[in-house]
Amino acid sequence: MAVKSKGNYFDGKSAASHKVEIQHVTEGVLIKFADGRMRVWCSCDFRLKQDRPKGPIRLEYGEFTPEIIEVEDLSFQRGLKEKLFKRPKYLSNWLTLLAVLIIPSIIFWFIPLASGWLVHFVPVSVEKQLGNYVVNELFPDRRICQSDEGRKSLDEMVMRLTAKDSTYNFKVEVVDSDLVNAFALPGGNILIFRGLLEKNPSADGLAGVLAHEMQHVALRHGTLNILRQIALSGIFKLLSGEAGSFAKTYFDWVHILSILKYTRQLEDEADTSALMLLVKNKVDPSEMIKMYQILSKHSSSLPEAVSSHPDISSRIGRLKSLFQNEPEFESNNVLTKKKWESLKKICQI
Repeated sequence: MAVKSKGNYFDGKSAASHKVEIQHVTEGVLIKFADGRMRVWCSCDFRLKQDRPKGPIRLEYGEFTPEIIEVEDLSFQRGLKEKLFKRPKYLSNWLTLLAVLIIPSIIFWFIPLASGWLVHFVPVSVEKQLGNYVVNELFPDRRICQSDEGRKSLDEMVMRLTAKDSTYNFKVEVVDSDLVNAFALPGGNILIFRGLLEKNPSADGLAGVLAHEMQHVALRHGTLNILRQIALSGIFKLLSGEAGSFAKTYFDWVHILSILKYTRQLEDEADTSALMLLVKNKVDPSEMIKMYQILSKHSSSLPEAVSSHPDISSRIGRLKSLFQNEPEFESNNVLTKKKWESLKKICQI
């Protein structure tokens, strides 16, 4: 007969605890309440937690807020852990072989390939929701600069660079911060930091950076990174025996700042598309190159983990080469001098 252990039961609705008896059964654990009621929690339905190595274990049943049973009996703890986590020896061997031979192939080949295919099926409305969520999680207390004339000038620049048939409604914000950088997020959210405006020599230079970020959005690079993060996180959780928490994986990526760091390939794609966009709209790409040279001197303004412009020095050489291959064309200033001055003062209210 299974040994009964004492436990404290919390119903998830109040802070009051109730004494219960708990014991192992085939399906999971049997719980007997003081009033004679009995319940069985199946092993697949509760989660095992332990905050301290030698402290009580906690069985959590249900979602927010869960029912909880705390048990201090060491023999019950050992029996439960063995029951939940014991695996046949042959299964462990197969899992090891799987990890060594198959998982690297999935990570380096299948996930990028599948993500690149799936990203085209993500609706723009979903991308927009993701972008709003990410920007509010990463920069919840940002101060958005909104002087009237500066805002009008920025909107004019955005309209100049936005194609008439674009599926994205770009939402560009200037954040009152001395960081010399800009971020693009899924769905059309773009953040430009005040420090970038202050270091920028011309409106055309800012237009070049903005065009680059707009192409990250149009090419769905941020959404692609998110899909890859979800897939990788799910694989590692499955391998570590946390399959029950896989649903939560969908939201975990937002805390991984690397979604803002693009690979060299994605940066090159955005650079090439941005240059073509500038040429099409008769904006001088040489000013974009000058701005990149300034950015290369301020690459340390953000940690490398969140820098959206890695390897910028080598990219400058590639941009110069691409620009030299473009035919001669007449450029028109993206903003008048007066409007550019208004934009640079957008944070001065």
